[in-house]
Amino acid sequence: MWVVMSAAEREQFLAGVHVGVLSAAVGTAGRTLAVPVWYSYQPGGLLTVLTGRRSRKAAVIRAAGRSGVCVQDDSPPYRYVSVEGPVVAEEEPGPGERPNNTQ
Repeated sequence: MWVVMSAAEREQFLAGVHVGVLSAAVGTAGRTLAVPVWYSYQPGGLLTVLTGRRSRKAAVIRAAGRSGVCVQDDSPPYRYVSVEGPVVAEEEPGPGERPNNTQ
């Protein structure tokens, strides 16, 4: 059964604790990078991907200038939210934003 979430439900879902899958184009050969990432989101704000500045993922999304993130709940009722858009900023995370194992 397909259930569409309202905008408020999507915001609430994204604000929860989930692992997202980041995807971005790699170069011009039609290749795509898709990797799990920790992210942060506050309703009404920007989705922030948490990764090391020198990681391959950071280099790929920096070069592509845009990316997508799909966040899912693998427990019934199965739900997911997919977002995509331009890279808006690149910043060092504060101490409270940094997960224990940043790649």
